[in-house]
Amino acid sequence: MKPLRLPTTARIALLSILLALATNFALLGFIRVATQDDAMAIMRQRVSSDADVLRDTAASDNLPALGAAILDAVRDDPHVFTGLLDRDGRVIVGNISRDQLPARLGSVDFKTIDVLRSPRGYVVSVGYTMRPGPHGEWIVVGREFDQHLELQDTLERSLLLALLLSIGMGIVSGALIARYVGSRVETIARVVDEVGAGDLTLRARVGPSGDAFDQLSSRINSMLDRLGLLMSELRMLTDTLAHDLRSPVGRLRARIEAALTVTDETQRDQLLGGVLNEADNLTRMLTTVLEIGRSEAQTARSQFVDLDPAALIAELGEMYEPLAEEKGVVLSVDAAPLKLVSAHRQLLAQALSNLVDNALYYGAGAAVTLSARDAGGDVRLTVADNGPGIAEADMTEARRRFGRLDASRGKPGAGLGLSLAEAVAHLHGGRLELADNGPGLAATLILPR
Repeated sequence: MKPLRLPTTARIALLSILLALATNFALLGFIRVATQDDAMAIMRQRVSSDADVLRDTAASDNLPALGAAILDAVRDDPHVFTGLLDRDGRVIVGNISRDQLPARLGSVDFKTIDVLRSPRGYVVSVGYTMRPGPHGEWIVVGREFDQHLELQDTLERSLLLALLLSIGMGIVSGALIARYVGSRVETIARVVDEVGAGDLTLRARVGPSGDAFDQLSSRINSMLDRLGLLMSELRMLTDTLAHDLRSPVGRLRARIEAALTVTDETQRDQLLGGVLNEADNLTRMLTTVLEIGRSEAQTARSQFVDLDPAALIAELGEMYEPLAEEKGVVLSVDAAPLKLVSAHRQLLAQALSNLVDNALYYGAGAAVTLSARDAGGDVRLTVADNGPGIAEADMTEARRRFGRLDASRGKPGAGLGLSLAEAVAHLHGGRLELADNGPGLAATLILPR
């Protein structure tokens, strides 16, 4: 049999009630001790003051006045216990009896005793002091301690009532809290379940209060927005990839069929060479798609190394120089040594290579410049050309995966070069910036240090 476990909301409510109980009990104990100590101090002060007055009266050798003062005190205040004893301990005047006092008389600063109230028939606590008189007599002054505890009893009763009220309010508030928390959690759980079932359009409700549940709902909605965007991109990727693969696969099949039917070896070799070119194009396209996926998944961060971005730019310039000469492009490198940055060398080189390929292809017969510079806390790696450039209205399409500015798709290419560059920039915590080079295009990878 599984042990009974309370729901989290019920445990929170129960904990709040227990905390309220503990706080009230602690406060009750504190008030009891504090009021008792205060009452004792007040009692000590009053009996000491009364004893001093009576002793001063006795010191004036006016015993009748002393007796009258004692009788007046007893008559006026029924809570007073006062008496005058001779040196042998016999009560001369007052409302105390000898058996209520210690067997051996002596000075008492302050002490409590239990006294039987004969007329009322119950025992009361009395705080008293005993002082010696000037002629060997003893002056006793005391007061009922119980009357000073009435305030304490009142406070205790009030606090107990408040305790009962707090328990009731704690139960009610705990139930309301449990209901509210359970409702909010159930609402969020319902959205998550529906999304798990395939409905990506649902969103959790975000209220105006901005509490923890609203913040959680907002984060879940942001996650669902991102998930919806990724799913949309995946559908677009699938559709576009199928569309873009149709033409090269069709050309590949046509060349293979033609190669199977021709008898001329030279023509067959040309057809087979075209087959290899188409296969290479397909391989490059799929490799680029995989590299974009690796960059966006952030799985390549474990392969980061410290490298000099200026040295990487110089290597690319040296590698592309023969191709640039062949296309009639003036390729120049402007890269002084820079501080090392942490980067994925292979992906960063591939992204820059794609930018250089675009510049050489679209800027044929022009000039291309590769540069690396520090800009505040960032490193700017730029590939700039003075070719036709990209119109401002086409910038978004150029960045889109499989985005082709050639609507007829008659020119070679898959529309993945800028997508890869942007994905690699995001992998490094940076961004891809496209700007008008006046004329031409300046594509810059901005990487933070």
